Amino acid sequence: NAVLLKPSNLTPFSAINLVAALVEAGLPREVITVVHGDRELVTALVAARDVRMVSFTGGFATGEAIARKAGLKKLAMELGGNAPVVVMNDCDFDKAVEGCVSGAFWAAGQNCIGAQRVLVQSELYERFRDAFVGATKRLKAGDPFHEDTDVGPMISQKVAERTEAAVNDAINAGAKLLCGHQREGSLYHPTVLEGTPTSCRLWHEEVFAPVVMLAPFRTLDEAIEMANQPEYSLHAGIFTSNLSVALEAANRIEAGGVMINDSSDYRFDAMPFGGSKYGSMGREGVRFAYEEMTQPKVVCINRG
Repeated sequence: NAVLLKPSNLTPFSAINLVAALVEAGLPREVITVVHGDRELVTALVAARDVRMVSFTGGFATGEAIARKAGLKKLAMELGGNAPVVVMNDCDFDKAVEGCVSGAFWAAGQNCIGAQRVLVQSELYERFRDAFVGATKRLKAGDPFHEDTDVGPMISQKVAERTEAAVNDAINAGAKLLCGHQREGSLYHPTVLEGTPTSCRLWHEEVFAPVVMLAPFRTLDEAIEMANQPEYSLHAGIFTSNLSVALEAANRIEAGGVMINDSSDYRFDAMPFGGSKYGSMGREGVRFAYEEMTQPKVVCINRG
């Protein structure tokens, strides 16, 4: 089947270059076409009867609007997450700190499976917090074309301003700022909070920014309860040397994938990638995306 590829208006060249590479590799030009336009165009494409499937990656509100407009056609959606990473007392400490920092701030936090909430067992909490904040402060935020830059700008100044406002809301509600929260245009410095009230939207919604919330817990049951509070869930992570504890957490945490002794943002393309609750519809990943986009047909032969 032919494909219409509609990129974000903020990132058109990634789609254009992808299609150019596919055509150069031998794919017929008529098989895939890049289309550009506004919400009116997208609404028309989604509602068109000739379009038999819509695959969407983006925010929940837009996904919900697409579902309303699409009618009776197949949908596949990746709508974001609010990933928890659980750090147990018996973890490999240095590995946990390094993994959580990397998992939180890669791509300036603009990662749907990036670590947004790091839950640390009480006995380890202060030591972990101090090491995590220290490592975060050592990250260099700036021009992504400089080799020594660790965290570059966000996709737009508007998004950075929205992040700044969400963090301000959390601080006003009682969260404590440990580092960061400086903005220079679209560059938002890596930010760490603790004591964030669970009533804050930052705790429940996807922030998609270089912002992390730290919180202590006493028991695994408490950690799992905290991990499962948001309605958006793609990946989670847990650091522990006890495999039984890790597997229990993996079984009970509501997520499409649980990474053991790694950050929530570990992923390779062959995985069945998706989430639970409002995180996604269907699964991505090479074979799994292929199956999502395939209509099976049964052919029976009566040889009697």
